[in-house]
Amino acid sequence: MSPPRSLRCPLLRACALLLATAPLAGCSAELESPAAATLRQLFPEHAAAVIAAREAFVPGAAGFVLGAAEATGRQRPSVVLPRMGSEPIRFRTPAGTEVRVRERGVLGASSIEGRAVAYRRAGGTSFWTATDGGVEEWLLLDEGVAHGSEPVAAWQVDGAAPRARGGAVEIVDEALGAPVLRVTAPRAYAASGRPVTVALRVRGSQIELSVDAGGEAVLVDPAWESVGMMVTPRAVHTATLLPSGLVLVTGGRGHGFGMDHVLASAELYDPTADTWTPAPSMQRARIAHTATLLPDGRVLVAGGEEPDVRFAAELYDPATDTWTHTGPMQRARIGHIATLLLDGRVLLVGGSTVDDGESYAEVYDPATDAWGLTSPTPSSRTRHTATLLPNGKVLVAGGYDLNGVVDTAELYDPATDTWTATSPMVHRRAGHVATLLPNGKALVAGGDGLQEGGVPTPPRAEVYDPATDTWSTAGRLQRGRRHCTATVLPSGQLLLAGGQEDERSFRLDTAELYDPATDTWSFTTPMSIAREQHTATLLPSGEVLIAGGYSDAGYASAERFGLALGESCAEAADSSASGCLSGSFCVDGACCDAPCPCGACNAEGHCVPTGSPAKVGMICAEEAACADATHSVPPARCTLASATCPEPVAIDCIAYRCDDQSGACKTSCASLDDCAPDFVCNWRGHCVPPPPAPAAAADCSAGPGRAASGAAGAAGAAGVLLVALGARRRARMTTSRREARRAGATLLYSAPRGAPCRHHPLP
Repeated sequence: MSPPRSLRCPLLRACALLLATAPLAGCSAELESPAAATLRQLFPEHAAAVIAAREAFVPGAAGFVLGAAEATGRQRPSVVLPRMGSEPIRFRTPAGTEVRVRERGVLGASSIEGRAVAYRRAGGTSFWTATDGGVEEWLLLDEGVAHGSEPVAAWQVDGAAPRARGGAVEIVDEALGAPVLRVTAPRAYAASGRPVTVALRVRGSQIELSVDAGGEAVLVDPAWESVGMMVTPRAVHTATLLPSGLVLVTGGRGHGFGMDHVLASAELYDPTADTWTPAPSMQRARIAHTATLLPDGRVLVAGGEEPDVRFAAELYDPATDTWTHTGPMQRARIGHIATLLLDGRVLLVGGSTVDDGESYAEVYDPATDAWGLTSPTPSSRTRHTATLLPNGKVLVAGGYDLNGVVDTAELYDPATDTWTATSPMVHRRAGHVATLLPNGKALVAGGDGLQEGGVPTPPRAEVYDPATDTWSTAGRLQRGRRHCTATVLPSGQLLLAGGQEDERSFRLDTAELYDPATDTWSFTTPMSIAREQHTATLLPSGEVLIAGGYSDAGYASAERFGLALGESCAEAADSSASGCLSGSFCVDGACCDAPCPCGACNAEGHCVPTGSPAKVGMICAEEAACADATHSVPPARCTLASATCPEPVAIDCIAYRCDDQSGACKTSCASLDDCAPDFVCNWRGHCVPPPPAPAAAADCSAGPGRAASGAAGAAGAAGVLLVALGARRRARMTTSRREARRAGATLLYSAPRGAPCRHHPLP
């Protein structure tokens, strides 16, 4: 039975509304929530990522949960979303830490929207969805909410401590002394597509998010993901950056089978995914060994403390993910130093060895898979350093010999297989670090045994100059330290991290930077945990992976160091290799929390809201492009109004078409193809309006005067068209006749008086 007439119109209107919000459904489809409908309307390109995420939250006893993590290679925290928005979200990290996060301003009960869980909040809606490394909260903020630097959202964190790290926030387990969660806001979209400025800040135990979209409706996605933890925390191990960008960690001492022991295990760190995965174990357990990247991409691991490995070396091949033995070493070595020579061979120097009265270094040749002794070294030493100089020689300095800490140093020349003593160091030292600076000099810092007449000397560094064969005192460190690491950053600065001040002191969590230009040391951001005998690896991003080491609580895991906001950085063609912390940017030589394309960065590392006078007029967006056939979008240029790049505005090409090649308006023409509709190309190569349409064909019966007058006017118009036609013919544009016909142009000529009037179309 059909409905009464009085109900038909309301039913039809309801069907129309349902069809508008659920295009694939009929009148019987379930109506979408207003928030989901608004999301689809304002952000149609991103709605699917929110509503139709790869994994779905499902109701559980305590709230909404995800199923088991898929095999993505990432460790993911377990997450329980509450049924009521006023209750906390509970994270349990792979390290076993429970973190509770309560979002401010969330209203009422949750709802399921597709595969997401939604909460109504002041000024918008929160949609929680799954990611490979955790969860992300898509914040749909209403018009008028996201403007300026005032927070639009805030989260109270309990069970761990938030701290700012670049443009991100780390959640640190204070018992472990390491971050277990990382919060970022990598994507933000305004309804109009304009650029959006996003900032995460820490205020006590609260994280705040500010979004400046000029008051437009905006979609932004704070992500909460786990921080990579080593498979096996360890110390006195090795770490090697592979050509693939992965880091291979081998051996050392760590926990296994409920006790501390020397490890044969290896693992790989992926900086892009921030994940650790097991690698095949070495054929022998090793500690105090060396690992060297060969030119062919394989890794040579040699020596170690265990009796059965002192003469043994093996190779890791990343292409096959396998280990193979090399030929036997010539000497047993523990705590030696390995150096890759310019010719691709590997030099092993020093260490605790079993010698026949004389000390020898040895060289491994990958081409022959053979080891050979060098000429005898002037002395035997351990806990020393070896540095490859630009001239191909190797500087061996300091350490212990049979009489204690030494200040001697010597050079090895691979070309002649000879050893030459250098001038002595300024200080005796062992357990120090040595680094080749960008200027070709070698800097030595830290270590034990800094004694002069029994009185400890200041913790000074020193520099060796190969050009003069001399040592000279360098800047004074902020803290004396041994068993630390040294890494040259992309900026040319040197990072010294961790270690111990002496045998009786606590381990250090401090780090400092050396500036070769000023010969000064200054403290930088401390590590999350104090550690010594760890490793430091410069990553392709310019950050430094600090891995393992002994901590006061046992064995440390890993963390990444990047230059903090406001610190000096190296601007590079690849902005991701600046050395700034992930999520921050190198702006005019300083790490900043935003790109600031038109502005400057202040001393705290925040983008100044207004534009910089030095950047006014500078192109800050992509090159020119055609918006359509007759409109060009020029490159956007900076102004004083804002540090962000202004939205480019299309300009009308008027008489011309837009050039697809350059994206700019054409300024001359060779044919009608270069002109906008309703314009023609004249003989000077300019697009102009067409001449007025000629009068109707002359009427001979109208009399000589009128015919002559009409013919004279037509002749003037014909003259313009004939000149233009001649120009096109000279340019050999074969399409001119077709274009002229398409324009409807005609040619009239004046016949002699008394002759028949004739009307000729253009040829």
